[in-house]
Amino acid sequence: MYLIATVPQDITKSLDEIIQKKHEARANKDLAGNIQNEFFINDGKGIIWPMLDVLIKQYFEKYPEYLGRISGMQNKKEFVLGLHNMWANYQSKHEFNPVHIHDGLFSFVIWHKVPYLMKDEKARFPHMKDSEIRAAHFVFMMSDQLGRIQSHCIPVDKEWEGKMALFPASLNHQVYPFYTSDEYRISISGNIGFQ
Repeated sequence: MYLIATVPQDITKSLDEIIQKKHEARANKDLAGNIQNEFFINDGKGIIWPMLDVLIKQYFEKYPEYLGRISGMQNKKEFVLGLHNMWANYQSKHEFNPVHIHDGLFSFVIWHKVPYLMKDEKARFPHMKDSEIRAAHFVFMMSDQLGRIQSHCIPVDKEWEGKMALFPASLNHQVYPFYTSDEYRISISGNIGFQ
C-alpha cells in the first residue's frame, strides 16, 4: 500500500540547496528516530507540494479504498490536503529508526543521499541468508489476509538516490542501520493531512 516515484531533477536540486543550509529547528523530540541530527526544513514545502499533490491523486487511483476512508472521515467527497511538516534526517552509521507511524493521512520519504552500496552492506554478514539481511533496509510492515505481519523490504542504497515513497501515515515502518560508510544518509520526510 505504498507508491514509489522518482523525484524530478529540478526538485532534487532545490532540495539539495535547502539541505546544504544550516538548520536550527531540531525535530528530534517529535520523531521516533535514534538519530542525532534531525531538523525541520519547512522552507521546502512549496518546492515539493506540487509533486506530492500529483502523487496523492495517483495513490487514490491505485488504492480507491483509501480515498473512501478519507472521504468518510470528513463526511464529504471534497476535501483539501496540505503538507503539515517536513524534516531532514542526517543518519550516521549505526543509527536507526525503530518501528513507528506518523501523524496525518499520508507520509513520504525521499532518499536524497545514500552513501553506500547494498552489496557492501550485505558482505558484512557472510554467514546469513541473503534474504534475511536487513542492514540499511527501509521496511514497511503490514498484515496479510490472515492477520500475519509481513515485511516489505526496500534495499535502499546509492541506486535509490532521488527516489521516494508515499504511504499512509498509519503504516508501520522502520529503518535499519547501515555499517559501511562514515557519511550521512540524508532522507527528507513529511506528513500530509487535512488543510
